[in-house]
Amino acid sequence: MTSARHLIQSGLDLPVLLDRIGDDDDLIASGVNSGEMVRIALNCEQRLGRVLTDDELAGLNTVRAVAALIEETATGHELAEKAVD
Repeated sequence: MTSARHLIQSGLDLPVLLDRIGDDDDLIASGVNSGEMVRIALNCEQRLGRVLTDDELAGLNTVRAVAALIEETATGHELAEKAVD
């Protein structure tokens, strides 16, 4: 969850805002604005090395959701690499 928090924090105008947001709190309801959400999405795309799908974009509403996306994609890459070996 730490890497997801760092990714989100880097997209915030006031990074200390994240200190008040729990893992399951809605980011928008907690004070994250739309511009910051765009930066968070772009940070996710950069981290994953690909464009997010519409469903993935719509699902980026909590710290836990961001962490799951990053973990799921990382796990998928590991499985793909093992399949190639």
